[in-house]
Amino acid sequence: MKIKRIAAMLAACLPLSAQAANWVDVIATEPANQAKIKPFGFIQPVYTYYDAEPISGFLGPDAATTNGKYQIQNLVQPTFEETEQFQLLRAQFGLRGRLTDKISYFLLTDVGHNLTTVQHPVMVTDASMTFSFIPGAKIRAGLFKLPTGEEALVANPISFSYVYYSLATSQLVQETFFRDVANPGAKPCAGIPGSTAGFLDCGRAVSGNNAFRDWGIQVFDSFTKNNWELGYAAMISNGNEIENIGDNNSSKDLTGRLQLSYIFKGKGPLREDANVFIWRQSGERSWGTTEHDRIREGAGFRVTKGPVRASGEYIRADGMIAGGPNPPVQQPGGNLEPPYSLNVAPQGKADGWYLEAGWRLHPDWEIEARYDVFDRFHNDPATNRVFKTWTLGGQYFINKTTRVTLNYEWREQEIPSLAAIGNATAQSNAMTIANNLGDRASVQLTWNF
Repeated sequence: MKIKRIAAMLAACLPLSAQAANWVDVIATEPANQAKIKPFGFIQPVYTYYDAEPISGFLGPDAATTNGKYQIQNLVQPTFEETEQFQLLRAQFGLRGRLTDKISYFLLTDVGHNLTTVQHPVMVTDASMTFSFIPGAKIRAGLFKLPTGEEALVANPISFSYVYYSLATSQLVQETFFRDVANPGAKPCAGIPGSTAGFLDCGRAVSGNNAFRDWGIQVFDSFTKNNWELGYAAMISNGNEIENIGDNNSSKDLTGRLQLSYIFKGKGPLREDANVFIWRQSGERSWGTTEHDRIREGAGFRVTKGPVRASGEYIRADGMIAGGPNPPVQQPGGNLEPPYSLNVAPQGKADGWYLEAGWRLHPDWEIEARYDVFDRFHNDPATNRVFKTWTLGGQYFINKTTRVTLNYEWREQEIPSLAAIGNATAQSNAMTIANNLGDRASVQLTWNF
């Protein structure tokens, strides 16, 4: 079987070591010796393979349009058409620099094939300026990363050690924007028998995801004493699609992050340290004629010393959580590129966490492992699903700018309250989908300049 060959490759190729940093400072400010214009960027071609079979044994009126198809969780994003695919996942190019000793800028575009660029072949993902006139309160304005979690902030081309983010980060921190649909009973928005009345509503995805970014203004800085550093960031932003500079309602998002670090040695993105952090994001999202709260918050740690690192994070979500189409397959004549319809829980709750560690066992090789849990809709037993994933990874560093990352993910879906689902057919279908979730293997080349 092809997946066994890929697993054997992983065992034979246990391979940029992920460093620690104050990522808000690193991304938002330029070194003192930075040129006025510095081109930079990276590309990440990726091959992804799902060890999965088509759905079989699905019952009821949707059986004919579901059996024989692959569920979307076993299809390669962003178009969800194939179980294996080679794609240029990210191709980001930009300019950065210091205009004066107090003013810097950061511009970045993405022309890769991913959930951010799914509607537009070219997306501007960063367009910001940082002003360092006020001691203790630097100001950044424009489009840039929100000060949220570690996986969201980490500089991907040099310091993220996996091909894909944990489910808790990708599903809860990264945001796709939805609008209410007038016909909540229309496919693929069928509810789940036994679910709380009105818990799931029919929504339409109207954009790609926001790549952890938004338009806004941020105040931030860090303070050091001996080896200790305290960093903070507070941002007010639109809470809207990043391709639109304006807002779509009268409310704004408020996001804040606080980080305490003990620095062992080094500086910038290559330093070794131990840190703990907390963050929170709150705002409102328009849903038909109403507004619903959207809250995300988390806490975590990261330790990097010598060849070893460890990190972890807990993330909690309240409001505006997507549940996917039901049944979770491509609909006849349709696709899963925005705009498409799916179940959304405007008042849903979810949480998740991950723990991971890595070891640079040789200057050219690194191995890592991650365990992550995503508990979706735990405030509604009939729709509650828990996803658990073990990831084994390795990296080979060809040189300072090029590396290969290989991952294998063992994926599992659980239904904590099967009896809460309203009838035997729906229970059987839920188990059919859960048991059909396949493992995923991926290999990625990263080249940055």
